[in-house]
Amino acid sequence: MDKKALLTKLIIDDTLTQHRIPVHEELVIALYEDVEISQHIDFIINKIKTKTTEKITPQDNVQPILLLLPPARDLTSEEIALPEEKPLKPGQIPTHSSSMPTEKPIIQRPTAKITLSNAKVGTAFNSTLNIELNTLEVAEIEAVDVPEELGITFDHESCCLVGMPTKSGNFTLVIHWSVNAIRYQNEVLLIINPDPRSLWQINEPPADSPYPKAHIDSKLILEKGIRIAGASRRGRSHEHAGTFRDDDFYIHHDNQSQWSILIVADGAGSARYSREGSRIAINTVSHYLKSQLSVENAAFKPHLEAIHQWNDNNAINQVGSFFAQLFRNAAQLAINNLKNEAIHINEPVKSFSTTLLATVSLRINNELFAASFWMGDGAIAAYGPAGKVRVLGIPDSGEYAGQTRFLDDSALNDAEFNRRIIIGKWKEISHLILMTDGVSDPVFETDNGLQDPNKWTALIDEISPCLASPENADNALAEWLNFFSAGNHDDRTLVVAW
Repeated sequence: MDKKALLTKLIIDDTLTQHRIPVHEELVIALYEDVEISQHIDFIINKIKTKTTEKITPQDNVQPILLLLPPARDLTSEEIALPEEKPLKPGQIPTHSSSMPTEKPIIQRPTAKITLSNAKVGTAFNSTLNIELNTLEVAEIEAVDVPEELGITFDHESCCLVGMPTKSGNFTLVIHWSVNAIRYQNEVLLIINPDPRSLWQINEPPADSPYPKAHIDSKLILEKGIRIAGASRRGRSHEHAGTFRDDDFYIHHDNQSQWSILIVADGAGSARYSREGSRIAINTVSHYLKSQLSVENAAFKPHLEAIHQWNDNNAINQVGSFFAQLFRNAAQLAINNLKNEAIHINEPVKSFSTTLLATVSLRINNELFAASFWMGDGAIAAYGPAGKVRVLGIPDSGEYAGQTRFLDDSALNDAEFNRRIIIGKWKEISHLILMTDGVSDPVFETDNGLQDPNKWTALIDEISPCLASPENADNALAEWLNFFSAGNHDDRTLVVAW
């Protein structure tokens, strides 16, 4: 085990033991994969190296000379019997001479420090075996005894352990090495971490749970000049806990008015019935938007003309005011319906907390008009031409991961409410995209990442194969949403118009 891995293990084990923290595999893996913990360990190691270097003087580097002495004899306790000698005759020369017994010099076994990296099941492993002797001599590793069916072998030429680990756990390897033609062996611990994906269970919610929701949902709209696909799937955290998906989405295209409606919602994970909250918000807002954007709504016709012309700033401002009021009314209706459901089952309205991201769009020749409403985290963007992105709002991020703003009266009455609405008209828009934070967090990582065109281009490149066959795009997106990202196991919902 390398020094960093050993130090990490000691600190984590000691902390969990000292504080009597309940241990489970997900927690241990999360601690080992935590970037901040890794950085702190690196800091400790570098600090030790620095302090050690400061204390070492040139004399400290000189190896001590060892004087090997035979064991001391207790002469008083030993009876020394000398051989009897016959008396010498006159003129005879003595032939007997006694010699001190000699002992072979003691050869001390060198102390070997052997290091290797940790491995992970299902991930290619290639770790150099490093061996350092306290005598500063160069040792040669001759062989390594590896437990069978571990998927790892020793490559003598490169002096590396290589392979694809098949089992997780702590395994003892026997390292055979030599120096000065003398052979030795040491036992070394190899830690193979489990594949995090193997730790997640798939459990079903109780059969009598209220407000059931399908674990995976997808929809597709394919019409002349219109392609919209949406998909949503239960996250691994909900699979493991045996609970329902909290996300929801809606897509619609009106053949008469040519308006498209795209909505995603993410129920709060801490709210008991947020899965129903997201569904209520989606159904309420979609119904209202459809009625207001229909050809029968005469009050909308002047704004529709301004959208087509898009050359009068005063008219454009009036369009902005129209959509600000449109989304405010939609949000108010959704909040009212959330309250009604809460009263109906005698629950606090916070039990139905949800985010809401909605966009209405109209394609006019090679241009796209869109008006968006953004409440909570996630993302909305108009992408195109290649390499250019317009993020249609600002995410509501809190002080810690997972904290955001939900649809409620306080948000509706906020003096800054109108800043949640953005309108625009652009050329060469290839993709209009909405997503919940289950997608945006692993893809963009931070709010600043949302503004990075390179990250959006990478996302478009990744989902393009799903959209290549439009007739199956919704199912392909649902399958793509199952990608693995360490630490990101929330529900995932993605809606794309392309």
